[in-house]
Amino acid sequence: MKATNKALEEKKLSIDRVIHSLEAEVAEEGGVDGDDGAAGVDVQVEDFDESASI
Repeated sequence: MKATNKALEEKKLSIDRVIHSLEAEVAEEGGVDGDDGAAGVDVQVEDFDESASI
């Protein structure tokens, strides 16, 4: 279990480094068109059940 947790933590740190790198690159380029200041906000998308729409 500890090995799995450590592997997941290492993966998370790696992903965080990529995210920070991309954010720095975007900031360096002047941001994103239509940027409403919502960077870093978690957005939840509900699952859509296609069978319910029939």
